[in-house]
Amino acid sequence: MSLLAVSNLTKNYRRTGKPVAAVDDVSFTIEPGETLALAGPSGSGKSTIARLVLRLIEPDAGRIEFEGSDFLVLRGAALRARRARLQMVFQDPLAAFNPRATVARVLDDPLRIHGIASRAERPRRIAALLERVGLAADLAPRAIHEISGGQRQRVAIARAIATKPSLIVLDEAVSALDVSVRGQILDLLLDLQRQDKIAYLFISHDLGVVRAVAHRVILLNAGRIAESGDARAVIDAPRSAIGRALVAAAPKLNRAKT
Repeated sequence: MSLLAVSNLTKNYRRTGKPVAAVDDVSFTIEPGETLALAGPSGSGKSTIARLVLRLIEPDAGRIEFEGSDFLVLRGAALRARRARLQMVFQDPLAAFNPRATVARVLDDPLRIHGIASRAERPRRIAALLERVGLAADLAPRAIHEISGGQRQRVAIARAIATKPSLIVLDEAVSALDVSVRGQILDLLLDLQRQDKIAYLFISHDLGVVRAVAHRVILLNAGRIAESGDARAVIDAPRSAIGRALVAAAPKLNRAKT
């Protein structure tokens, strides 16, 4: 049984009074401990799919099964409980979090909301989460806006793993970081995946990053799947026109092949 099974997912928006398909009949699966990447040009539907999977927006058609049950029928408390198993890391944690909140408050919220630890236990849990993502426990009282971009993204990852999810959606989670920090965050994500068998839905426009971290990739164009398969095979020899265009726009890929 797949961890996540998306079938015939469709989402339309209206533009100048006419329906426009942001996501058009998209189907895919993700297995436990696997990284599936979604790649494509701007406007191809990557982030819309992420929001649909997370139930931040509702589809017009299709089915989403998560951990063996229909995710779309859940409401209220049942949906909040299941979301503990399905987390997200955004591109910009400074925008996703209250920038004046402390690191401790950001990490305390999921532990409190999901009843994972008592008030007395939470400081110890927060220190352990910071240690897992390579940060010192004395960072806890600092405000989010006072720490570096790389540290903020580590805090975002710590918050995501606080509920022990089986799947994390990473929406351009490393694209705003400089190259050296990006590599460190990717290494952290891979280490966490090996340790906890977490699956990732990895959304990125950077095919070099996708080739390095993903097991499989889906190339999107205008809301539809243009091509999919083993990440290295697809990126090294794309069959679709959009795949060839994406690879041509990333000349460093030719030098990165191993």
